[in-house]
Amino acid sequence: MLFDRSGKAKRRRELKNELKELQRAFTAAGCGKAEAAGRCKELGETIELGETLCDGYRDARGHLSGARDAIPKLLDCMGESPVDEVEKSLQSLMAHLEQVYHDCSVREDDTDFASTVHSLKKLAGQYAGSVAQAKTEAGRVFPGIMLRSELENVKAVLDDAAGWTAPDFLALAYFFLHEDRTSLKEMENEQRNSYVSGYWEEHFVRDFAAMEQRADRAGALRTLSEKYLSQKDVP
Repeated sequence: MLFDRSGKAKRRRELKNELKELQRAFTAAGCGKAEAAGRCKELGETIELGETLCDGYRDARGHLSGARDAIPKLLDCMGESPVDEVEKSLQSLMAHLEQVYHDCSVREDDTDFASTVHSLKKLAGQYAGSVAQAKTEAGRVFPGIMLRSELENVKAVLDDAAGWTAPDFLALAYFFLHEDRTSLKEMENEQRNSYVSGYWEEHFVRDFAAMEQRADRAGALRTLSEKYLSQKDVP
């Protein structure tokens, strides 16, 4: 963790220096000093927030993948594996499910999913007792049937979310810095991605590109974003 923090601090110092140099180039080319300073400052803030959002998304998608892998194994072993092993697997699954949330994946304000996870957690906690009770009651239905149903419901939501494409995190960060993020709440994944990308292009990229051209620094935005915010390994 210390290495991660020091590494990020170093990268941010480097970014700050590169933005200062770019700002000087814009000013030397005749761009307004206040505009050059404002746009470079804005870009730095956007890249830093974009990195944070990207890291959070990557972590959330990792837990989503872990949960998707765990559920079929649980469905296969319930009723056959020892109770303590099933309980450990359920605890591991719940740990993943607590961290699958992100604004661009499974959202924390998805009440239906939250309710299903709450029910799943409750049933998981009762698993050992229901198995023991079933052994003493002849003809009782297999105790995990409701648990199985909730596992399948959760898996369906995760499978759907797994097919969504990641947003442009610079565009998303810029939108979050300037607008109310709750306005994206009701949008479908691709609609949201397209909307924030359009907003980013209209309110920042076009004007910044004009400044790049004027200073003979075409591609500076792309170079900085690729250097400090790589999305190559984002699932």
